[in-house]
Amino acid sequence: MVALAKPAIQQFPFTKTSCKTSTLFPAIPLIDLSKPDAKTLIIKACEEFGFFKVINHGVPLEFISRLEAEAVKFFSLPLPEKAQAGPPRPFGYGNKSIGPNGDVGWVEYLLFTANQESNLQRFVSLLGKNPEKFRGALNDYLSAVKKMACEILELMADGLKIQQRNVFSKLLMDEQSDSVFRLNHYPPCPDIQSLNGINSNMIGFGEHTDPQIISVLRSNNTSGLQISLRDGSWISVPPDQNSFFINVGDSLQVLTNGRFKSVRHRVLANSSKSRVSMIYFGGPPLSEKIAPLPSLMKGHEQSLYKEFTWFEYKKSAYSSKLADNRLIHFEKIVA
Repeated sequence: MVALAKPAIQQFPFTKTSCKTSTLFPAIPLIDLSKPDAKTLIIKACEEFGFFKVINHGVPLEFISRLEAEAVKFFSLPLPEKAQAGPPRPFGYGNKSIGPNGDVGWVEYLLFTANQESNLQRFVSLLGKNPEKFRGALNDYLSAVKKMACEILELMADGLKIQQRNVFSKLLMDEQSDSVFRLNHYPPCPDIQSLNGINSNMIGFGEHTDPQIISVLRSNNTSGLQISLRDGSWISVPPDQNSFFINVGDSLQVLTNGRFKSVRHRVLANSSKSRVSMIYFGGPPLSEKIAPLPSLMKGHEQSLYKEFTWFEYKKSAYSSKLADNRLIHFEKIVA
């Protein structure tokens, strides 16, 4: 693993957070995608956690290590050089500010569209003289991860006994799919150690749910990711640099009429180690109408949500604070 240079501490202001953390640590659901029971276990994990880990995922480890090496190289550059690739409007380099509504974290990041053609011109200005190596690593990784995400979504459809197996995956495969890709770097936060008894959980990325359909996360071997359980307690997710973690997004919660739950999650800063994560957010086309699937409505069951387009929900979600319940504005009052 390439070591990241320790950035100047003043570049990354932090936020204290109160943490209600569970003393019991239920096992994170583990899904072996090569096993015949994968679809059954995926459904159970989506209903109970909205989150699970996958192995035998088919993404070559070489693709993972190549892209991480390129990310490490970029984040190790001096801040003025990185800043030339920002601000993210909406794509590009961001430092500490998360979105337009005042959220901050101990994080810097690169945000791309997952449309590889749209990234062609951006790489020239974003990565300077030699963008080809980065672009190649990103395109290989994105192709493999998108394929895996679609396979998982088709296993979900199978597990839900939906006749149209590609009902979810076609939204990601559509040429107009509004999917995005994010590289996050969480520098070491040595100030954590100086708090001596004061709550020492520093927020790298504040608690939130993902608004898209599905998120595919991979990080290096550094802890920090936490998910919230149904009782509001938080559990830490053990890092695993060779596996992927899957988040149910708000849109998938709506499509399943609340049967699947989008997972609330956050990242805490680490006192001594850098954390690099890569997240593919699989989103539908902007004009796609999002509503509970009729085939999942049992008997006289009513829809819990108003129909909306992904454009409408995305606009609403990104005009809110990270921690807000974004779906509340789209819920129906069911008699």
